[in-house]
Amino acid sequence: YNQEDLWIRATDKYYNQMQPVDPYYIMWQQPGTTKQQFVLMCPFTPKNRQVLIGWIAGMCDAENYGKFVAYQFPKDKMVLGPQQVESKIDQDSFLSGQLTLWDQRGSKVIRGNVLAIPINNTLFYVEPIYLQAETAAYPELRIVVVMHGDNMSYAKTFDEALNGLFSKSPVLKSVSKSESAAPITVSQLPGQIKAANEAFNNYFKLSADKKFSEAAKELEKLQQALQNLSNQSAEKKK
Repeated sequence: YNQEDLWIRATDKYYNQMQPVDPYYIMWQQPGTTKQQFVLMCPFTPKNRQVLIGWIAGMCDAENYGKFVAYQFPKDKMVLGPQQVESKIDQDSFLSGQLTLWDQRGSKVIRGNVLAIPINNTLFYVEPIYLQAETAAYPELRIVVVMHGDNMSYAKTFDEALNGLFSKSPVLKSVSKSESAAPITVSQLPGQIKAANEAFNNYFKLSADKKFSEAAKELEKLQQALQNLSNQSAEKKK
């Protein structure tokens, strides 16, 4: 009656406009199976709400090519949708102020797609934010935001943002909020963060080159590295 079970494509912010999330290729292990599959996945939310209700995946491997799988999240669990992740970014006082400042200087702030990666029965979110000057031909990556559970971190690079999320590095905070702070080098980061950073960069490069199958494999590596980081973080809390 209220259409609460009606699925619509999730939305996120591109420039300053909300638009439907573009489907993206990933390597995905369907629940109850042991094999990773190459799929084209799109997230969905209920009509008039922004929590994720599920995914629809188009199977791309030869044996299942053309088949679709719908995965529905439990109704008793709130899973953040891309637009809710955007809202949390906008609620951060520093990020909100920085993005507004860049826009006022004549540059264009470009919000990349929110990437949701399954980790330990939860979702790990990544959003790159770009800045394009009026005289520049291409946008420049300026901030990467990562979120897991209730924790959010951001920095000028993906590896620094991960370091802030999992190690709570006080140095990262100054890097995130000050252009003059000394950056953390990759050699200082744990092995899993370096592996995640390499896979992250490869994923976006291959996606830009439209090498989607190879990009999906890099996303699988990223997922595994994030899984290991999450496990290590959980062990430290025990």
